[in-house]
Amino acid sequence: MISWFSAARRAAPGAAAVLRYAVIIALSAAMVFPFFWMVTNSIKTKDEIWAVPPRILPAVPQWSNYTDAVMDGIFFHYMKNSISVSSIITVIVLFNSAMFAYAITQIRFRGRKVLFLLIMMTYIMPSASTYVPCYIILARFNLIDTHLGYVISCAASIFNIFFFRQTFLQINRSILEAARIDGAGHWTILWKVIAPMSVSAFAALGILSFIDNYNSYLWPSLIIKTRAKYFVSLGLRAFFSGQGAYGIKWGAIMAACCVVILPLLLLFALGERWIVLGITSDSAIKE
Repeated sequence: MISWFSAARRAAPGAAAVLRYAVIIALSAAMVFPFFWMVTNSIKTKDEIWAVPPRILPAVPQWSNYTDAVMDGIFFHYMKNSISVSSIITVIVLFNSAMFAYAITQIRFRGRKVLFLLIMMTYIMPSASTYVPCYIILARFNLIDTHLGYVISCAASIFNIFFFRQTFLQINRSILEAARIDGAGHWTILWKVIAPMSVSAFAALGILSFIDNYNSYLWPSLIIKTRAKYFVSLGLRAFFSGQGAYGIKWGAIMAACCVVILPLLLLFALGERWIVLGITSDSAIKE
């Protein structure tokens, strides 16, 4: 009996590991399945999509669905709008967030902690609560239905400020003091000392910021009205709104969704290491 309990106790860690991996696999399958279902539906006929019971794979792949989705070229235009605007916003947000984080971590001034507290308090506010005042401000400057207005309204990120602040606080202050003794100013210290030591944080936040803006739907739908200025999220909505024949061509709709996420998948595949490194590592020399 004693030997049986000893064997069970030794086997317990192995059983726990099996259970842990089983849970991870189940959660991963639950997350991947919607993407798998979207891809398979993109090459099905309408009857196969709505078949009961559902069919996992099509009898004959309908690759023409992709032709129907992109044949007029309008979706590539939407993707160009999204990629260009998201890239501009990402650069601006990284630039001003890094400078703000540097100011509240490396420059001593009265009210610094209060300022940071006020900034962080805005992070807990629902983003929808800012839509009305932002809309009014843009309307007064005649920036409604313009990409410039959208860029200006998205040119700040509280999360990026907080993340950069935590990263910059981990940098050994003796390195910064040595740079000041050598005559380096704030601009030089930020971009030639701190930024190279925090490159993983810049890369991770850049990728996440681009993805967030590329996928944005609610705010662009409120201020962008002209079809030629649509982003991909608004273009997909036009598919579902019954415009033309796309309202009933579910295979073409799924194909359009697959085309839309290709840039994000490519970006994530190229930047996965930077995202993990930026979140899990200190990205700098600690004190």
